[in-house]
Amino acid sequence: MFHVNLHDINERCLRDPAEFVGQSEQSYTNVIESIAERICENQYDHTILLLNGPSSSGKTTTARRIRDAVWRRGVNSHAISMDDYYLSRNTYEVPKDENGNNDLESPLCMDLPMLSEHLAALCKGETIEVPTYDFMRHIRTEETKEVRLKKGEIAVIEGIHALNDVLMAKVKNYSIGIYMAVGTQLVISNNWRLAPHVLRFVRRAIRDKNFRDAPVLETIDMWHSVRRGEKLYIHPYIPSADFIVNTYLPYEDCVLMNQLRCAAEPYQKEMTDAGLEELVRALDCFEVLEDLSLIPEDSIMHEFIG
Repeated sequence: MFHVNLHDINERCLRDPAEFVGQSEQSYTNVIESIAERICENQYDHTILLLNGPSSSGKTTTARRIRDAVWRRGVNSHAISMDDYYLSRNTYEVPKDENGNNDLESPLCMDLPMLSEHLAALCKGETIEVPTYDFMRHIRTEETKEVRLKKGEIAVIEGIHALNDVLMAKVKNYSIGIYMAVGTQLVISNNWRLAPHVLRFVRRAIRDKNFRDAPVLETIDMWHSVRRGEKLYIHPYIPSADFIVNTYLPYEDCVLMNQLRCAAEPYQKEMTDAGLEELVRALDCFEVLEDLSLIPEDSIMHEFIG
């Protein structure tokens, strides 16, 4: 696990914010380019790219940037959304958690066996019919999309169950697995640190407020379920990943903490009750990055701030 120091973050933000942002983004870009190079070196043997990570880890942007990077190297890719493999809600009994609540993050909500069969077929050069899922009606529609990999092309699958054994069993020898998450602990002082999952909460709270019309309280209420799902359905499969990507940008909390401080003001007790007391105390500790134009257009930050 990486560690960054609050004093260093604030000092760099004040001294030269443009350099701070630029160096942070370049480090992330270097990782993407290195992975893309490895993918292209193995494009004929490993045709399936599986991207996995917990909530607010930057999966969508990272997947897109990897696809762009391999395309620049002459390799075409096809994106397949795991979301389209959800089962129609009226065809199965939704799993329950230990409190009797719907466990919508369970892999039992998805048709992983079908996706596994489809990935195996793609590896053989066969054509598959990718389903389409309607999230408004919670059903699989009759619409499908044909996908077939030509020689040297790859399929990119991104989702929280992408490294699940059910998928890996049939394509392990033909796939590359990438796990991505915030892999940094933020050191406020000797006995005061913000763990990676707390930093992801900050990302998610801002994203939900900006894009899902959800107040911070709603994110707080969901956080226990989100963390439960990560521990049960994601963490056990991390060892099967070929690459582990730390998506944390050292400058990001000079943007996000300021936004969260305002939005979370009415909910400090709820955050404390949810185990986020250390975060509540930290909200006033960060210098503010004022010039958001410094953030590149392809940054993962735009998943959260727009």
